[in-house]
Amino acid sequence: MQSEVAADLLARMGQGSKLEGSISGAAVVDALARLEASLSEPEVLDSDPDDEEAEQEYVSLSARAAPLLEMLKHANSSASYVMWKPE
Repeated sequence: MQSEVAADLLARMGQGSKLEGSISGAAVVDALARLEASLSEPEVLDSDPDDEEAEQEYVSLSARAAPLLEMLKHANSSASYVMWKPE
């Protein structure tokens, strides 16, 4: 995941902009709830409405967050944890 997208998603989860970390237990439930709530808000695009190339390359934040949401849901259902660190 691109670093700016990852930082945004971590912040939406309530994890600030930690480059490395992990969450488990109640923190997973809280992070999942925060992320789902923030993604339910409409996205505001900063691009030029006439820029067709940018529109074709656009991937919504919800789509980018889908794997993270699945990891959080799995961690919650299996009483496990989620870890992250930069490559």
